[in-house]
Amino acid sequence: MHGTEFKEDVRFQIKNWEEGITSFLKIDRDSIHNIVYKHTGFLNAIKQHTPELIEEMNGIADGAELDRDLVLYFNLGEEIYNFCLANFESCSNIAFQGKNENALAYNQDLPDFLHGKHRPVILDHKDHYVFTMPGNIALSGVSQNLGVSCNSLPMLKMNTQGLPLPFFIRKLLQSGSMKEAQQFIERTPLAIPQNLMLISDKEVRNAEISKNQIKWVAPQSGGFYYHTNFPIENTDFKASDYTPNVCRRFEFLDSKKTQLMLKSDLNIAASLEDICAQPPIENQETYLRFITVFKENTPPTIKFINPETQESILLKF
Repeated sequence: MHGTEFKEDVRFQIKNWEEGITSFLKIDRDSIHNIVYKHTGFLNAIKQHTPELIEEMNGIADGAELDRDLVLYFNLGEEIYNFCLANFESCSNIAFQGKNENALAYNQDLPDFLHGKHRPVILDHKDHYVFTMPGNIALSGVSQNLGVSCNSLPMLKMNTQGLPLPFFIRKLLQSGSMKEAQQFIERTPLAIPQNLMLISDKEVRNAEISKNQIKWVAPQSGGFYYHTNFPIENTDFKASDYTPNVCRRFEFLDSKKTQLMLKSDLNIAASLEDICAQPPIENQETYLRFITVFKENTPPTIKFINPETQESILLKF
């Protein structure tokens, strides 16, 4: 259904991706094939942990009348990019853990050539929503038990035998609880270094994951968590002489957190949404935004936003 219903969008999206990545990295499809099949264990990890998602990708390919390997490469785009060089992105997330509710707001940013003609896509998978682009199985998402957002940490070491990020996200969204999700993170190698911020009705958890380290980062203060594309605790750097950069987005989030802590009539979801709509958090690469609120014994609410058109939709379980 995904490949058939979005056929033209999938074909357009993957064509732009292939032209963009091969031009930028100065490689061809044969080189991509060798990265996936000869120089990494990405496919083996997928077969071990999420074999059913291979069938889903094949379905997308068949529905869109595309080569199955090409759709696989597209879903491994960030892993291929990371394998070749240290890429820098601009995703940002901010969360709040309160007494009666927990909230997460996330801007997912992608290079311009991935924005496509029609964006973004919401996939309804029974008990969870997957947020993505045509032809891709996951960028982020929210289930009845868990919300998942991610930020690339390209200065940290990758694991060429690990499970690629889209498949990792899909598995996390199937978790029955935060504890189950945390156990999966700690037991399963992730291919590329990431910040994963997770939210449930009980808590917020903020992980920095690389090949050799998993660091669980405490809230900055007052129940607020926020992250960009620079590690806070993880020191598993690719280069031994890496010098941390000053992140303007982190400084901005820090200032906003301070302002929010002084408010007595705080509407947390609306406040986090407002922060994510301001530069430098919102920028020309912002592809999608969602804000989700979890309360105990209540299904989570989700506001999903297309930043380009400012269209929004409320999602419920």
